[in-house]
Amino acid sequence: MNEIPFPIFAKRIQEVMTENGWSKSDLAKKVMLSHTAVQNWAKGKNVASGDRLKRLAAVTGKPEHWFFMDPDQDVEDSSLAPPTSKLDEKEQALLSLFNQLPEAEKLRLILHTKTVLHEIELLKSDVFDIINSSKQ
Repeated sequence: MNEIPFPIFAKRIQEVMTENGWSKSDLAKKVMLSHTAVQNWAKGKNVASGDRLKRLAAVTGKPEHWFFMDPDQDVEDSSLAPPTSKLDEKEQALLSLFNQLPEAEKLRLILHTKTVLHEIELLKSDVFDIINSSKQ
């Protein structure tokens, strides 16, 4: 009865920790959970689901389903390949927080951000025009 309930998930957790040079405490901080929760993942006692799985995927750059696929199987699907670029800590934190928002708030935040970026572009254009007119 010493069987590990979730051996594949445990292997994947170990893999991302090794790949990134993270300890269990490091991963726990990044996904905003207790060390015990991550320790249980690493031992295969539990798996991440819901928001915890979304945060785990966000900080590791792996798709959610990747954590449940046997690493020993040959996979030819390029969508399962590791991302070519890693997110920095600010991007990871932002994505992790974003993924915790309700869908309506995600949409509102996206629309707000687009508006802010548009206003910045308009401001840049105005500054450019002022600089050019002062040179004349």
